[in-house]
Amino acid sequence: MKNLGQISMGEGNTPIFRLFNLEKFLDWRGEIWVKAEYQNPTGSFKDRGSITEVSEALKRSKKGVVCASTGNMAASLSAYAARAKLKCLVVVPSGTPLGKLLQTIACGAKIIEINGNYDLCVKKAKEIAEKNNYLLCGDYELRRLGQRSLGRELAVSGIDFDAFVVPVGNGTLGCAIIEGFIEKDKWPKFIGVQGKGSDPLTQTWEENSPTLRLIEVPQTVASAMKVGAPLDGRLTLNWVKETNGMILSVNDGEILKAKNLLAKTEGIYVETSAAATLAALIKSKIYSLKVVLILTGNGLKEK
Repeated sequence: MKNLGQISMGEGNTPIFRLFNLEKFLDWRGEIWVKAEYQNPTGSFKDRGSITEVSEALKRSKKGVVCASTGNMAASLSAYAARAKLKCLVVVPSGTPLGKLLQTIACGAKIIEINGNYDLCVKKAKEIAEKNNYLLCGDYELRRLGQRSLGRELAVSGIDFDAFVVPVGNGTLGCAIIEGFIEKDKWPKFIGVQGKGSDPLTQTWEENSPTLRLIEVPQTVASAMKVGAPLDGRLTLNWVKETNGMILSVNDGEILKAKNLLAKTEGIYVETSAAATLAALIKSKIYSLKVVLILTGNGLKEK
C-alpha cells in the first residue's frame, strides 16, 4: 500500500505575503496579507484535503473515490487518485467551468454531469459511494482535518493576524482554518464571504435565525461558492460567532471588480471565489486590522 509520502505532490506550505500596493490604493491603516493557496499542485486549496481522503481510501481498501464538485475538488481529487492508482468519479453541475474539468479529464477521472445544482450532485455522489464501495469525498470531517494545516501554517507564520477572510460555500475550509489556528492557541476573527444569490448563511446570520436558511437555486458568478445548503453551515456560524467575526455577501459586480483590482495592483490572478475575499474586505470597512485573505484558487481555471 502506498503511504502518504508517496502520494504527496508538495501540497501546503504555500506563500504568505503582504499587499503593499493594495494597502496604498485602499488607504488601508492596518495590513493586508494573502495566503497563496492557488500555488498548490492542482491550483487550489483542495489539495490539502484530497491527499487525506485518498490516503484513507487506500487504508480502507476502497475501489475508488467519488465526490460532488463545482470544479476545484474534482481537479484535485482526480490528480491524487491518479497518483494512488485509484478510480475516481466526480459529479458536477452542468456548466462547470471547462478550465477546471480539463484537469479532471486529463487525470483520467470519469465525469458525471447533473442537470441541477451542487446539492443534487452531493446526493448523487452519496448514492454512487454506497453502491460501488467508493470512499465518499467532499466537505466532510476527514477533509476538514486535512485542511486544518492551513490554519496551523498561518498561526506559526510569525504574523499576529487579527482576522482571516475566506470564501464560504459549504463552510468547511473556514472551519478548518480556525480549528488549525486554535490548535496553536490563536483566535483571529473568522470573516466569511458568500456570493449574493448563494448566501444562505449570510441571511441566517443577519436575521439571527435559529434555523439555517436554504436557497433552492443558488446563483453567483463565483461557481465555487454556488451552494444553497452548506454542509458545514451551522458549524461555520458557530465559529464566526465564537471568534467575534462576521459573514457577509458580495454581488457579482463587486467580485469581478476585486478580481481585476488584485491583478492590476498586485499581479495576482485568482478565481472569482478567491477574489470575493477582497470584495468582502472592502465592504467590511475594518481598515485598522491586520488581515489575511485566503486566495483559494487560480484564475486560469475559469473560462
